[in-house]
Amino acid sequence: MADISTLYAGLPLRSPIVVASSGLTNKVHKVKAHEEAGAGAIVLKSIFEEQMEQEAAYMSQDSDYPEAMDYLRHYVTSNALSGHIDLIKACRDTVSIPVIASINCYKRDTWMDYARQLVEAGASAIELNVMRIDTDVNEESGAHENGLVRMVQEIVNNVKVPVTVKLSKFFTNFCKLTRDLYNAGAAGVVLFNRMYMPDIDINKEEIIIGNVFSSPRDLFDSLRYTALVRGTTPQLSIGISSGVRTGEDVIKSILAGADSVQLCTLLYQNGSQMITRLNEHLYHWMEEKKYESVDEFKSRLAATRVDHFNLYQRSQFMKHFSSYDETPINAAKPPKDHPDLAY
Repeated sequence: MADISTLYAGLPLRSPIVVASSGLTNKVHKVKAHEEAGAGAIVLKSIFEEQMEQEAAYMSQDSDYPEAMDYLRHYVTSNALSGHIDLIKACRDTVSIPVIASINCYKRDTWMDYARQLVEAGASAIELNVMRIDTDVNEESGAHENGLVRMVQEIVNNVKVPVTVKLSKFFTNFCKLTRDLYNAGAAGVVLFNRMYMPDIDINKEEIIIGNVFSSPRDLFDSLRYTALVRGTTPQLSIGISSGVRTGEDVIKSILAGADSVQLCTLLYQNGSQMITRLNEHLYHWMEEKKYESVDEFKSRLAATRVDHFNLYQRSQFMKHFSSYDETPINAAKPPKDHPDLAY
């Protein structure tokens, strides 16, 4: 019989499906529902340092005393951490699957303090949620990446659980960065983080919030970089995120080199039962292919061979399609039932 269990960042998972950090994981009953549906692990909703800073600033806006801001910052932070610690403890008492804590900070000492407290509360691992667009024109190129690597190294040296890093797409050389993160002690990376998407209302001439959900098209970038990172740093665990909609997408992700697949949009739109369906699809595909374990086909199509590496590295769109007699649109036309046609 096929065994769909896997190992992600040193954590044994009964399924590659991981529920991503979101409003889907901010309550114990939600976490329990995901476990019952067959999830391999869950990542709790992130603690956002910046959000706490903003809340403290809002509460102190009518005060003329600097001490008030310090007090409120401490008050807001303590309450947020206390609530998150209580959530971790409650989840640990309720579910048996790994519970991963997620933190989003921009100060190095804050990362360290939060990580220690969440591990003490019972977190199975720490996911550093790195969402930042660098806009400082005076900062040297690569400074942010170097700072991130140093921070990961410090956290790894101070906690006793695996540390993973959820990255956005806005880095110049993922193969080097992920290799450096691995050398710094990171157990894994998640590709990619979905950032706030701005849009513009042309009638009101205002900046508005764009679509908060991912698109099936987002999977292509995740597959490309998962395969490349697997080829360049094979020891590093990889979680793939953004764009997964079907059981086929889960299988593609594993073939590209992913150890786990994080879900968010699909569960918001269709509920926890989708975890069961994806697990069943994976199981039946493995039975049909006569694979007994996930490891037997994991990374089979990663960039571990020169020909695969060249295909994933190819960036020139028209150069690729110049070998076809058809136009690029006709040559790449998706089938009628392809999920992209719904957009």
